[in-house]
Amino acid sequence: MKGTAIPTSQATQRLVTIPMLAAVAFVLQYLEFQVPLMPTFLKLDFSTLPGLIGALLYGPMAGVIVEVMKNALHLLFKNTDGLLIGELANVVAGASFIVAAVWLQRMKQGKMSFMAGLAIGTVLMTAVMAVANAYFLLPAYAALYQVSLEQLVAQFQAESVWSLILYGIVPFNLIKGIMVSVVAYPLYVKLAPRLSLYARN
Repeated sequence: MKGTAIPTSQATQRLVTIPMLAAVAFVLQYLEFQVPLMPTFLKLDFSTLPGLIGALLYGPMAGVIVEVMKNALHLLFKNTDGLLIGELANVVAGASFIVAAVWLQRMKQGKMSFMAGLAIGTVLMTAVMAVANAYFLLPAYAALYQVSLEQLVAQFQAESVWSLILYGIVPFNLIKGIMVSVVAYPLYVKLAPRLSLYARN
């Protein structure tokens, strides 16, 4: 009986913590802000941080679940058109960043590994979102607004899809990854000893 008590306690803690982190992430989504010189449809927020904490505690899949739950709440309470495009984009961006960052940290453990993971997560998120926007997200938005892809791109003073991606979406995701990392790293260093995350040099 003693051997089964610990897993049950951990499972209960996980069931409570993951939805709580998702709720915090949902609130943080409301604190989004415009990045100067970036396309107006790109807004920056720090709602990826709770998912990152969940992934550090319980593994990368927990972080992905936080991202999915956060965007489900966003779809229910904040999305005015009821469509999934923005939420899917947010899940893909957050999940790619979180999985890469935490995967390396869990493999090697320590502050330097986490810092390297954040850098890899930033690069991976940027690459994934470039491809996703080129082949799915921007065409989906064009279909939603019943305009051609060229007309949609022209609204943002871009000459082509890839010019919008290279001069707008890629820099935005690099900035987002760097800013989230700047907040995440000291948070990790502070929380790691309490959460047994092996924050050592």
